[in-house]
Amino acid sequence: MKIAPPTLDEAARLKALYDYDLLDTEAEKIFDDLTQLAAKICDTPITLISLVDADRQWFKSKVGLDAEETSRDIAFCAHAIHQKEIFEVEDTLLDERFCDNPLVTSAPNIRFYAGTPLVSHNGHAIGTLCVIDDKPNKLTEIQRQALEVLGRSVISQMELRKNIKELKQANEHKTEFLSNMSHELRTPLNAIIGFSRLMLDDINHHKLPAKFSEYISHIDYSGKRLLSVVNSVIDLNKIEAGMMQVQVELICIREFIKDLEGMLAITANEKDVAFLVNISDNVPTHLTIDHAKISQIITNLVHNAIKFTDSGKWVKVEFSLNDENLMITVADQGAGISSTDQTKLFGKFQQVGQSKSSEGSGLGLSITLGLVELLGGTIKVLSTLGSGSIFKVMLPQQSHHDVLQKSVVQEKANFDRSSQILIVEDNEINQAVMLAVFESLHTSVTIAGTGEEALEIVNDRHFDLILMDIHLPGIDGRQTSEKIKQNYPQLPIIALSADAFNQHKFNENDKIWVEYLCKPLEKEKLVQALNRFIPLSPNT
Repeated sequence: MKIAPPTLDEAARLKALYDYDLLDTEAEKIFDDLTQLAAKICDTPITLISLVDADRQWFKSKVGLDAEETSRDIAFCAHAIHQKEIFEVEDTLLDERFCDNPLVTSAPNIRFYAGTPLVSHNGHAIGTLCVIDDKPNKLTEIQRQALEVLGRSVISQMELRKNIKELKQANEHKTEFLSNMSHELRTPLNAIIGFSRLMLDDINHHKLPAKFSEYISHIDYSGKRLLSVVNSVIDLNKIEAGMMQVQVELICIREFIKDLEGMLAITANEKDVAFLVNISDNVPTHLTIDHAKISQIITNLVHNAIKFTDSGKWVKVEFSLNDENLMITVADQGAGISSTDQTKLFGKFQQVGQSKSSEGSGLGLSITLGLVELLGGTIKVLSTLGSGSIFKVMLPQQSHHDVLQKSVVQEKANFDRSSQILIVEDNEINQAVMLAVFESLHTSVTIAGTGEEALEIVNDRHFDLILMDIHLPGIDGRQTSEKIKQNYPQLPIIALSADAFNQHKFNENDKIWVEYLCKPLEKEKLVQALNRFIPLSPNT
């Protein structure tokens, strides 16, 4: 018996094999189908997909054999991986390399072997697709060709499997990045939006210049717009994964448009572009819409229009109602878009025409299209190079008659202000925001800066409710909550986090947290949660 030596490219060959991550994995139908097809075409009782590592040959798929692997020293496939074409032994008893091989002299009594090398895309033979018989045999030319084709199909499936794994890993890295970005950006936004909202709520009680109210309103709205942009980048992934949810409510459409106009006009004024807004008489006072998503759609379209419109010219936005559909038209006197570029306009990371030299991620219109389609609408572009552009958005209306009434009831504070509340938050600015919010609700709270501190306080004092930040130094929010629940299983804990990207994961957990609130914290949603978990008693 002759033992096959290592290949000349042994180290690189083994790396190529390990990169496929197939060794010792479960059987997979696609590989079994190819093995069975090879057995039928070559008319052999045994067929294997054999992967040769440093010490053994392991069978990813097999027909007619019970063994999972054999030593590399006795493996026919260890010889086959040295060949560029099919390695065929017509009668093993007449071949001095194999006549005394234990696989020949005992089960499975190999008398015929033919194996086509499985060559990775970077040129390394990692194993074989082989056919085996217990009597002498010889492949026909058609069988040889078929075996080679099937061998290439095996490699193609391995490559596909590897690519899917790499894409999954890349997606996990992207998710981790978006999660970190969400947390890092939303944390300071929590302070900006939180304090500006509190100042707006309290401004009527103080004698301040009228401009102050206007300035604070702009800060509040711009903070929310920045938050919306952050959310949109994160939400692009949710749109593609089908995880984005539509959240509609009945709003005063003219107030909504006025807020948008005030913010967008600032950008237009900076560029000396006239910004005109027209609302058709057929638009009712209130509409049931997802205002956050529609705000993002309009903002993306208007910012693009202003960016590519020269000073002294105009950008117009028109709102109308047509057969219960909200129609939004954004027109400009900008550079226009060629017919070729229009076909690429809504692609991710695409910047077309003059925009190629402009700042931007190229995600705006891709997100816009995703949001429009999510809302069940359509978007059309009418443009000629050098003659401006018109974007027409059609969004169907949804019927939610009780939205306004329900919203009013939920926003009314109806909780027990004497309840003992613990807030676990490590960020000092966020602590100040929470203290200010609860002060505006005439409710005192206790603050803990770490999970360890929270555990000590809970063991010393009674609490009716805990608001727990998820990202804490040392013991994180989940671990802290689990420890508290072990001793106080009935104590409600509300999760707080600036990581909006992974919110759906927390919603599935109903054992540790009773609610998940995302920072920047909306006062209305906080009140709703307080009403639920520390309600006033009927006799109060």
